[in-house]
Amino acid sequence: MELLKIKAQVAGQAQNFAMDQRKALIQASGWGSYRYWLRCGDFDVFVGRGRSMPAVYARIASEFIHEVGPLKALADLRSFVGALLDQVGETICSRVDICADFQGWVPRSEDYDRFITRSRRNTSHIAVHHDGRRFTGFTFGRDAMVARLYDKGLEIAHSGKDWMREVWAHRLDASAPVWRLEFQLRRQVLAECSLSEPQDVVAQQQSLWAYAMQWLSLREPIPGATRTRWPVAGVWADLTRTEAGVAYSPLVRKRIREHDESVLVRGLTGYASSLAALTGVSDLDLAMLVSRRRVGEYMDATGRDFRQLVHSKRERLV
Repeated sequence: MELLKIKAQVAGQAQNFAMDQRKALIQASGWGSYRYWLRCGDFDVFVGRGRSMPAVYARIASEFIHEVGPLKALADLRSFVGALLDQVGETICSRVDICADFQGWVPRSEDYDRFITRSRRNTSHIAVHHDGRRFTGFTFGRDAMVARLYDKGLEIAHSGKDWMREVWAHRLDASAPVWRLEFQLRRQVLAECSLSEPQDVVAQQQSLWAYAMQWLSLREPIPGATRTRWPVAGVWADLTRTEAGVAYSPLVRKRIREHDESVLVRGLTGYASSLAALTGVSDLDLAMLVSRRRVGEYMDATGRDFRQLVHSKRERLV
């Protein structure tokens, strides 16, 4: 890995690295205190010396989890790390995000005063979010435990994660507002729940959801009563009974590729039409001929070969 990292630094781009029938890219830089950073489209793996911290730290891409499910994603990651290090010792889950997407109840900014959290710094760490004047959600807590309640439909419109509609399938109406309630639990909370192994965390996700839904709750105001004595709102009770976890679909990867191709086609259309406008061409076939000639001239001037360029990019497609 060291030689490939040096090569990446000299070349100014990540280098291809094959392991366990997977392609990964070794980055020119490390990550934090970890010397090596391997990027695989499904997860990132960081490798260090393991003296004052774990020898390996890994993050699984949400897209991969939504494609194959959490247990398969964990198994593939473990296989990759095992091939990289010959063996895998104790594995510890340092963070897990548990969520549920829902419809029907649409949160409002006025709901701010109806939320109660067990966070010791309740009033200091509640954030209200807007996109312009449009209310988009809340964030509660920080560090060991964080809750996010946000407009998922708006978020995927900005992020381009249209593949989520495939995950929702017939369970949710993608044309109507979809909101997400998400809890981020770090190692401190998981340890308090006697959970360590990632597989155990997945197996207990419903219990963790119930725990989190008690940590944060939406209440029905009662005049004259203290806020902590307000009853839990019906919509919150319904959410508590919701099956938490990640819905997944094998079509996610296909939808991501279709989205990426669509973005590239839009870009190509824009550049080709701009070049055609500059050269006084309006016919599509002529515009593509002009584009081909200009690209060929550019490749010759820079001493590059188009086939090699495509091959290099194909190798780096992880």
